[in-house]
Amino acid sequence: MATDAKPILLLDVDGVLAPVVEDTAPLGFVRHRVTASTGEVHHVWLNPDHGVWLNELRDGFELVWATGWELDAPRLLGPLLGLSPMEAIIFTQRPQLGTRLRKLPDVAARVGDTPVAWIDDDLETQAHSWANRREAPTLLIEPHSACGLDRAHVRQLAAFGKAVSAQRT
Repeated sequence: MATDAKPILLLDVDGVLAPVVEDTAPLGFVRHRVTASTGEVHHVWLNPDHGVWLNELRDGFELVWATGWELDAPRLLGPLLGLSPMEAIIFTQRPQLGTRLRKLPDVAARVGDTPVAWIDDDLETQAHSWANRREAPTLLIEPHSACGLDRAHVRQLAAFGKAVSAQRT
């Protein structure tokens, strides 16, 4: 593990930053209309507080998009949340309609042996096994998909980042 590398914070979108809801999002969310690189129009609920919270975590983490939105996340959602440009993982295993996106192989390749926190509402069983086997500090957070990221998650992430930083000194 590189001693001066920040831990990585992997961010999903749907179910984390954008609640999975039918018509009405939780209090504080604003509906945005965005056009994906495919030309498809999406309506996405975002909470401006999420941008503030994530920017608070930047000192302790390298933020990386880990979402099926791929390059559309930094292009469309990052600016809406007030986030500066972030890397996005491009997934090599594309899902078939009605199946889940298998993120773990590309996530594992991206993070290597760097400490990582991964927030995703739909982590596979294999992700938990991978996290338990890693020697580097690893935190998995699975918010409820209708609520997404909340302040308690941010406190948990900040504590993890602080603990990792303390181990490096």
